[in-house]
Amino acid sequence: MDSAQLEAFLSVCTTLNFTKAAEHLHISQSAVTARIKALELDVGKTLFLRDNRNVSLTAAGAAYLPYAERMMRLHEESKVTLSDEFEHRIVLSGPGSVWHYVFLQHIVKFREEHPNVAVKFLSYIDPSYMIRDLLLDGAVHIAIRFDPPEQAKVTRIPLFEDELLLVAAKRRNSPVAARDFYSQAYCHIEWGQPFPDWFKAIAGPGYIPALQTDHSSIMLTLLLQGTGFGFMPRSIVQPYLADGRLVRLPAEFELPVMTAYALYLTEQCDQISVRLGLRLLGIADLAATPLKPASLQANSP
Repeated sequence: MDSAQLEAFLSVCTTLNFTKAAEHLHISQSAVTARIKALELDVGKTLFLRDNRNVSLTAAGAAYLPYAERMMRLHEESKVTLSDEFEHRIVLSGPGSVWHYVFLQHIVKFREEHPNVAVKFLSYIDPSYMIRDLLLDGAVHIAIRFDPPEQAKVTRIPLFEDELLLVAAKRRNSPVAARDFYSQAYCHIEWGQPFPDWFKAIAGPGYIPALQTDHSSIMLTLLLQGTGFGFMPRSIVQPYLADGRLVRLPAEFELPVMTAYALYLTEQCDQISVRLGLRLLGIADLAATPLKPASLQANSP
């Protein structure tokens, strides 16, 4: 597949304008049109509907888009892999909170011990996408995910368990009940499984939170500033519980525990990038189960 054609296709998908796509790629509009026509001829389908004013994807174009993105990503990854600048390269993906609060110092230490290994870690990506596309395509060597479903081609190694706690800057007089999630004081964030299913059973169908974010650092800042209460993993809030800036709130129900796993393609178990990635995460042996991170071993306040 011609990477220039894919690049033109993705640019038009982004801009929905052939002129703007040409400006972005620093080529002529006629060159963009020629590349799109060549790509449509190759795949045997019309990818765009266009008139004098509008450009839109056809059904075939929309279906082709994720494949084009994956092919382009793999093309870029292959160029980096073949580079002579580093001996090896590892790519890991996982929730941003895991990198920030659990494994950031692991990454720092690994880079000090392995200066000839390039490390790339991705965050803020849909976890299903991490597994379905990035991991299975080989663009990611190891993915971290909470309670992932079992897959035939994927090996799972448990990394740690993380308690979900209800926390706030101030104590409250009564335990948190399901009705409290409908108050203005509750701040919501969708943590990994089993939290979404558990919370839906507690809050009931059709629930809409008054305040919601998808970023753990923003959530933490809101809680530290006294903006209500919410669920946070112990790995994130333990230092703030220890110094009194946050307190754990009692609840009328048992709170879930999340298990984080390192995932890799089973057929790549002997690949050096996979072994280096596991070493970065503190797993020296593929058969070994690592200890919980120190931040998760503290006693409950």
